[in-house]
Amino acid sequence: MPVNKLSLVDAAYRVLANRYEEKNESDPMPFNELLLSVGELVGIEDQNDLLNLASSFYTSLTVDGRFVIKENNTWVLREHELFANIHIDMNAVYAEDEDDEDEDEEKEEDESLDEAEEDEDELDMDDKSLMGDDDDSDD
Repeated sequence: MPVNKLSLVDAAYRVLANRYEEKNESDPMPFNELLLSVGELVGIEDQNDLLNLASSFYTSLTVDGRFVIKENNTWVLREHELFANIHIDMNAVYAEDEDDEDEDEEKEEDESLDEAEEDEDELDMDDKSLMGDDDDSDD
């Protein structure tokens, strides 16, 4: 396929595959570098044109199963990564969400208890003022 007829995603695949062949190891590539390299490969020279394509290109990479996003917005080819390096244990993710929810519920309970105690204190003060002071009634 002629280079200028490549889609941006296919060009990204080619860029990352060449990078792997040169280093013989999976070396994550920052998104901005990948975008510039893809632009060179497909013949987009104007950086404004590249910036206009950046969000749709990013979405395409995310959806395409051949690519994996790593830490700090870097990208590699899935075929060059070990399963253990890219697998996310969803049980751990849900456990973190549940822990966050539990903490939120505890904070809400603490706040409502504090408010209830404040209301009780105010009622006690009102009761004392309504009853009057015992020392004053003896006079």
